[in-house]
Formats: sequence, structure tokens, C-alpha cells
Amino acid sequence: MTSAVPSYSYACIAPDRSGSSVYLVGVPAASEGRLEAYTVDLSNIDSPAATFLSNQTSSYYWSSAAPKACLPYAGNQDAANSPVMVMQFSPKSYFTNIYPNRTIDFPANFQSVGFLSPKLFSWTGAVGPLNWATTVANTSSPTTNSAWTGLRLNATSIVDSNRDFVISTYPVSNPLLSIGTYVASSNTPAQGYNVVFDNSGGGVIYTVLDSASLLLTDRILSLSSPQPVDMGGITLTTNAITATMNSVGYILDKATDGSTVMYSISPGKSSKLQRVAVPGNVPIFSTNIAATAMGARVVIYGSSISGAPSFNSFDTVSGSWSGPGLVKPASYIPPDSRNGSGSGSDSSKAPVGAIIGGVVGGLVVIAVVVFLYIRHRRKTTHAGPAATVIHAQNGYEDPSKMHNPAAAPLMVQNYALQQQEQAMAQNKLHGHHMQQSVYTSQPPPPPPPPHQQQDQYALHSHSMNHIPVQHQQAPPVIFQPQPQEPYTYTPPTIIPSPPTQQPTIFQPQNLSPDQTYSQSGYIPPTNVSTPHTPSTQAYTPTHSSTTAGSPQYIAPPNGDGYAA
Repeated sequence: MTSAVPSYSYACIAPDRSGSSVYLVGVPAASEGRLEAYTVDLSNIDSPAATFLSNQTSSYYWSSAAPKACLPYAGNQDAANSPVMVMQFSPKSYFTNIYPNRTIDFPANFQSVGFLSPKLFSWTGAVGPLNWATTVANTSSPTTNSAWTGLRLNATSIVDSNRDFVISTYPVSNPLLSIGTYVASSNTPAQGYNVVFDNSGGGVIYTVLDSASLLLTDRILSLSSPQPVDMGGITLTTNAITATMNSVGYILDKATDGSTVMYSISPGKSSKLQRVAVPGNVPIFSTNIAATAMGARVVIYGSSISGAPSFNSFDTVSGSWSGPGLVKPASYIPPDSRNGSGSGSDSSKAPVGAIIGGVVGGLVVIAVVVFLYIRHRRKTTHAGPAATVIHAQNGYEDPSKMHNPAAAPLMVQNYALQQQEQAMAQNKLHGHHMQQSVYTSQPPPPPPPPHQQQDQYALHSHSMNHIPVQHQQAPPVIFQPQPQEPYTYTPPTIIPSPPTQQPTIFQPQNLSPDQTYSQSGYIPPTNVSTPHTPSTQAYTPTHSSTTAGSPQYIAPPNGDGYAA
């Protein structure tokens, strides 16, 4: 029988085997000590249907004011009765397994050790019925002088879970947030990653090695190879929560306008923290928000604008949110060429529009520069020969004869005119040969492509409208001196100006689009059974050592229904 989605101040969610429903676990404030578990069908996320699964009541163990985290056993999802692990944090740190057959294991804890917050609980491995996680305890180990510890949680027997303070490398003592990712594997040692963000705006990535061996022969897990996180200018707040999707970690945070902003990191591929680009509407950030990964979606539970509990889902493939109560964010930051969207988009592809615009802009600039250069050369060429003629005349003329021809004898004048006529004839013939040589020594430039021809024609037509008429029609003047007559004036020879050649515009080459620990495997037991213990007998740890503790069951006080 379905019902409305219940409201919890500190809830946790985890996907079930169907891929369309989630477990919702919490303790209602009106029924203190009653741990409730529901399955919620999200096929219609705007109208989710909640189905009650089971409950466990004990005010000694469960609290409505204690934060919680839920994890599926990803390596054991094929099992028909694969449970979900529920971890409750300080002030009462207990954990248990809730099974699809409505069974809930008795709560367990580690003696004298509690865990601080789900924000510092990182899922770093999943093989068979085992999960590995790193977390921060409420006490430091005298051996390691650190509160960081490793956990190995068991799906088939909660009493076989273990804790170990020795993890080889230890993150900062005052972390802001911690998130884990893992590499899917069928045997151990398995690999994962732990990303720890500090309160100074930085972060460190650690490689995690998970082991299924007994504590007497190996550690539960070890951290190594720390490297800094490329924050990319991102600053996380104390509101941020996490969701692990196998090898990708998602962080949801509260934006300045109260909406939800999302970041992603794939520590196995890149050290960069990226903002997930969401062009559409987003949900508001709720104070009691809980998140989990379900397939390719990130699902969150929280209060809607009206205050009623609701679910929203983010599709990492389409990059869009769905569900009720979505709002338009104050600003949208699209992904750049480096960080991508974090939702599967290929950030290595360059924007085609920017490339085309750059090429066209470059061609225009080059064409303008070439045009101005040729125009300047024309002006220089026109002025050069005239200056040469004047200068040559000043060098060879007789001032008394050129400015007063009548003062020279008639014979001398006739002789000079005759010499000038002969020189003009020779210069015409010589100039004709020179003109042919100039024209034939320069092969015509290859015709540009059609679109370039149009651009060149338009540019030439525009430039011709601004060239003075005398510059278009003024022919060049070439002066040829006659060395045999030092005082003979040789007039310039008029040579018709060759047709103006179009400037050669640089054309870029077409770019091709294509240029651009050996250990035995862990074998999960075939029969899954729920441990049953007589009410008169307290649980004892399966494994014990001086370096790490196994969980133990705490007998509740009389009157809670767990002890005789």
C-alpha cells in the first residue's frame, strides 16, 4: 500500500535493485527512536509513491537528531536479498543492514568509537558483499595520532564488519568535506580514491587500496600518492553534500541565491574539480537534503518550496533536472574548453564558431594590411620618378640656356633638339622592352576560391572608390640619362602603367578534421542469512585485535524490546 512521502530532518537514501526506486530511511521527530524504512517509486518523480518496508524502535540506538548515510552493496546487487547499509553518526554512532525481505539487523557499533558526520564518510570500494569506506572518528588513535579510520562493512553479516585506524597516509585533521570513488572490481585488492577538501579552499586526492584479508595479515585499506585538487576557482561551503557514482564523485552545494549548484570530480582521470553546467532550472537547496546515485542519475530528497518533502533527479547524460519546485538560478556558467560539463560532454572539442570567426577576422585584417601597403607603394612610386626627373634636370641643365633659350646659338639649339629626338626614340624602344620583361617575368597569381574572389572584388571596389583620380591615371616616369653628352637634357619616357594587380590575400591551409597485489579473489557466500541471536545473549565481535576493532552489539536497557 502506497502513501505520501514521509518527512525527516536527517534522512538518507540509496538505490534499490530495480533502478527506479530508492530506499528512504529516517527517524520521525514525532516518534523518537523509531527507525523507518520505505521504498519510493520514482517512475513519476513529480508524484512519487512511498511503500512502507520495515521499522525498528529503540530510543537507545536511533535518534531523529542524528545524521545518517545509506549505502547499497554495489558488488552484491545481483543477490535477491541484497541489503542497504544504514550508518548513523554522532551523537549515537550505530549501523545496521536493512534487507528487502523486511528484516533489519540489530544495531552494532565499535566500542568507544563513534563517527562524526556523513560529510566525512567516503565510499572507496565495493567487491561482492563488502563495502570499504574512510571516515573520521570522534577520537584519535594513540598509534597514528589521527582520527581518520578505515571501515570494511559486510552485507551478509553485520558482525563481520571491521575498523582499522592504520591507513598508511592521513589527511588533514580539520577537513571540510570528503568524497570517495571506486573502481568496479570482482576481486581484491580493489582500488578506489578518497578526495578530502580542507577549510582553506584546497583539496587532496588519495589513492585507496582495499583488502579483504584478515586484520592479522593485512590492513583494511591504505591511502597513498596524495596529489592536490585543481579547484578551478571553486570554493565549497559548509552546506555541501556528496554522492558517489562509481568512479565519479558529485558534490551538491548551496549557491548564493539559494539554489542548488553541482560539481563533479573523476580522480582516476583528472584532478580538476568542475562545475556541472545546467542550462535549465534547478531545485532549491534544502537544509535536510540527502543525495544518492541511481544509474546515470543523481537523486536528492529534501523539502520543496512549500515545505513538503519531495524528490528531484539530475540526468548526467542530458544535463537537466526534473521534479517539482525547480527555480531559475541567478546565473548560468557554461563549461569552458578545459573543465567540460561534468555530465559526459566532450570538453576536448574546440568551438567551431570561434574557429570560423577567428579565420575570417584574420583574413580581413590581412587584406586590409595588404591593401594599405600596396596603396602606400603606389603613392611612393608616383612621387619617386617625378622627383628623379627634377633632380636629374637640375644635374644636367645649363641654367643660362634652359631658362633663356634665346641666349643660346641657333646651331646649338638645333643640335640639342636633334639629340633629344634621337634619345627619345631609343628610350621608347628600350622602355618597350623593359615593360615586356616586367610583365612576362611575373606569372599571374593563381585564382582564389569563389568566396575569396567575391571578398577580393568587394575589397578592391571599396578601395578604388577612395583612390584619387590622379593616382589611378598618373603614369610612371622613367628617366634614362645619356652619359656621352654631359650637358644634354634627356626628357623622360612615358611608359603606360601596368594594370593594377589584385593583392594576394593569405589563405590558411585547410585543416583535416582528423588532425586534432596479487591476492586471492574474495568469494561471497552463496547462502545469505540474517543472523538471529537469542534475546538473552549479547553479540560478541567476530574478529578482535589490538590494532582494530570489530563491531559489537550493545544490549539495550530493559523495556526496549531487545533484551529479556
